[in-house]
Amino acid sequence: MRYLAIVLLSLSIVGCQQSKSKQISTQQNSPKRIPESTYAEMKDSIAAGRQRLSAKYNESGSDPIRLHADLVDFWVTNISNTLFLKWENTPWDFNGTTAIPKQGTIACGYFVTTVLRDMDLKINRTKLAVCPSSVMMKTLTPRQSLMNLSYGNLSEFDDTLKSLGKGVYIIGLDFHTGFLINDGKDNWFIHSNYIRRQGVTKEPVSNSIALRSSKTKWVISLTRDRDFMQKWLKG
Repeated sequence: MRYLAIVLLSLSIVGCQQSKSKQISTQQNSPKRIPESTYAEMKDSIAAGRQRLSAKYNESGSDPIRLHADLVDFWVTNISNTLFLKWENTPWDFNGTTAIPKQGTIACGYFVTTVLRDMDLKINRTKLAVCPSSVMMKTLTPRQSLMNLSYGNLSEFDDTLKSLGKGVYIIGLDFHTGFLINDGKDNWFIHSNYIRRQGVTKEPVSNSIALRSSKTKWVISLTRDRDFMQKWLKG
């Protein structure tokens, strides 16, 4: 019996040592948490990215179309992920004008112009935010004709947007505006959503009540507009 007790005690000690060893190994192999960037740091990073693309643009012979894939990826990633994740759930209000995510409220027009400004685009965010969406869009892309995609149902609208290709678009609705994102796979509507005062939202185009409720749908492409991209690259 004494011998059996000693054996059991030895096995218990070994088991504890192995358990502790596994815990230590797991802790050592777990990834370290990377501190989240502040919004100011994020904007600085975007500005630096624009400058890098600008230098590449100058080397390529001053034609942004040669950088099309790089430009599209940069805009799609930063608007639909980097900036959106900061702005997500910021409350909507008709008179909202905040320039800081999750502090105060923001109207749909102010959301669009603030994000464009934070993409390092030189614009007067207040002046453009209070314009009718058609005026804002024509100001941003004066040589581009607005695309009237008001016909058909939302499914057909979604299909048309997919056919336009990966990129960043702005849409003007009856009384609303926001970004349309084709990420190469799916279409998204990113906007300060007035419905139930949801605030800044990213939703599939095919599920958007705001899109379905609007009789008019006017669209411009930012990333396919040569003049717009040249202006942004030059800073």
